[in-house]
Order: sequence, then C-alpha cells, then structure tokens
Amino acid sequence: MTLKRAAALVMVGVVLTVISYGALVVWLTWPISEFSVAKSGTFGDSFGVITALFSGLAFAGIILTIMLQRQELTESREIFRIQRFEGSFYRLLELYRKNLSEIRINGEDGVSYTGIDALNSVCRRLNTAMQRHLHLLQGGQGLMEYEVQLFVEVQKLLLRQARYLGTLQSLLDLVERDLPTDEDRAPYWDIISSQVTSNEARYLFYCCLVSDQNDRLRELMHRSGLIGHRLRPTSISNTHRATYERIHGVPVPRPRIQLVTPYPRDVIKRINRKEKKARSKSGAADRS
Repeated sequence: MTLKRAAALVMVGVVLTVISYGALVVWLTWPISEFSVAKSGTFGDSFGVITALFSGLAFAGIILTIMLQRQELTESREIFRIQRFEGSFYRLLELYRKNLSEIRINGEDGVSYTGIDALNSVCRRLNTAMQRHLHLLQGGQGLMEYEVQLFVEVQKLLLRQARYLGTLQSLLDLVERDLPTDEDRAPYWDIISSQVTSNEARYLFYCCLVSDQNDRLRELMHRSGLIGHRLRPTSISNTHRATYERIHGVPVPRPRIQLVTPYPRDVIKRINRKEKKARSKSGAADRS
C-alpha cells in the first residue's frame, strides 16, 4: 500500500468517524425534550474523547505528510537519475557512431576505406589469409597449429581501433554501473546491439577472441550478451566459433534463418513426400 493510498484511507476514516458520532448523538437525543436537553450537557462532555482523537490524528497527519514528501523527493531523485543516465547514454551512443565513421584503413589495393567498410576490409583480408592455412585442418591433426596461425593473423591484420573500442566499452560500462539489475539493463543492451552491423560484429568477435585474459571489453560483451546472444555475426567459420567457445567458454551460435512459407509446416511436409514419391516412381519407370 502506498503512502498516498494510506493517507486517503485515513481521511475517509476521520470523516466517517465524525459523521457516525454525530448520527449517534442525534439518535440518542431524539425526539428533543426537556429531559434530553438537561442530559445533553453531560452527554456532550463525551466529545472530549473525539477531541483527543483529532489531536492524535493531527499529529499522525503531520508524520504522514513528512513521509509523503520524503517519498516524492525519492521519486524525483529517481526520475532525475534516469534522465541523467539516458542523457549520458545517448551522448555516448552518438560518439560511438562518430568514432566508427572516422575509422580509416588503407586496403591492399591502395584504396582508403572508412567506417564500416574499413572493418569489413580487414575482415576480408583475415579470411583470405586464413585460407592459406586450411590444409592444417585436413585429417583433424593440425587444429592447434591452425589456431596459433589464427591468433597470429588476427593480431597482425585487425589493428585495434582504440577510440572506437574504448567508446563501446564506456557505453557498456555505463549501463552496467548505473542500472541495478539485468532487467533494467536489457532494453539498453538491445539498443546497443541494434546499432551494431554484421561487419562490426565480426570485427568485435575477433578482437575479443585474441584479447587479454582480464580484458574489460570482452567481459562486458559477455555480460551484456552482445557476443553469444544478441549479436550473431555471419561469415565466421564454425572452426573459429568452436575456438572461441573453447578458449572463453561462451558459445557463438550461427543465426537461424526463419523462412516464411505460404502453408503450415505439416502441409509442406506432405507436399515434399508426394514429390519424393513421384520422383521415385519416375526414376523407376525410366530404369525399366
């Protein structure tokens, strides 16, 4: 029960008490006669109880008023805290996008790439470099050597963009520090993930893969679910995903593609079975 509801109930109780007591007086002295008038003075002295009651209620009202003001002050502080947090959050988010747009990388073809195209360029170079080491996976004997080469190529080709990654870390740190529960943080984690493209997600995946053991950004990426839940980058091989899970203990599943069909699944299965039977009969007829 809130303080405002309690105050309303107290006021209703006071009004009902006064009305009930007045009705009792009228009922006991009705009809008005000489006897009832003579006795009414004595009966009126009983109103001293009501006076004491009102004095107590007045004191309780003062206490209740103080509590209401305290509650309103707490609510005002909470509103101000949320407004201050959201102001900082959206300013950092804007700075994050700005730092992304200012990334500039020179490609091997001599072309200068900026922003998301720059991150995509280095990821393509990494993919090309790792193609040269695929022979290590044949027969399943060279996995350890392949993973060593993966770490070498990532650290050689994917230069850490300090301002870009630092702003993302500050953004995730703000949400983690200023909001008390994961339920409160979830909407802001969703906002951040909605701003991250698939090329950024791939770049962040490899940066976290080769990060130090106590890297704060990777820890926040795991805590927020940006890696492993909210962001599911494409164009990453299953071998690299398995390596990440083995080293950091966080699975990175592939995004599931939900196909939209004009018929329910059971109808489509029946159609496929009929087509399969028809092809089998056609093949048998051709052989005969």
